[in-house]
Amino acid sequence: MPERIVYLMRGLPSCGKSHLAARLIRDGGVSLETDQYFFTEVGTDPTKFDYRADLLDAARDWNFRRFVEAVAAGVSPIVVDRGNSRSIESKHYIQHAYAHGYQVELKEPDSEWWQEIRVLLKYKQYTKPVLYQWADRLAEMNRRTHRTPVATIRHWMDRWKWDLTIEDILKVKE
Repeated sequence: MPERIVYLMRGLPSCGKSHLAARLIRDGGVSLETDQYFFTEVGTDPTKFDYRADLLDAARDWNFRRFVEAVAAGVSPIVVDRGNSRSIESKHYIQHAYAHGYQVELKEPDSEWWQEIRVLLKYKQYTKPVLYQWADRLAEMNRRTHRTPVATIRHWMDRWKWDLTIEDILKVKE
């Protein structure tokens, strides 16, 4: 039986998660991104990101339903492109994948700037000023698409666990 795998993309906005996700499914599979909800299910222009905070839970549920359908259909690879962290949502993706015979791997972007940011995150207690400069740049880079505020990116940087594992995510309390 061919290997069935789920890749959970992990990284900050505008660091190359979606680019790597597209490469991972180049020969088949599916990439599922929660943010896609705000393009396809909200508003009337599918090229416009119509984010609404009040619909975030609906977007997460929508993406997870698509994931469940892909697993049921035996699709592989499945790329969950949502920034994955130590969250209950990430835990649910992993548990569902495991329950249906899938392997799960965390995948981070391979862009040059992500490699630099990743090292800075590892030593963030010493590198916070440079990290926050990167947050400004990342917010500017994604201004046309997702419009993630710099304060949000800085918050994610502050909470970043550089050596996160699948086991860490599975320990998240319900």
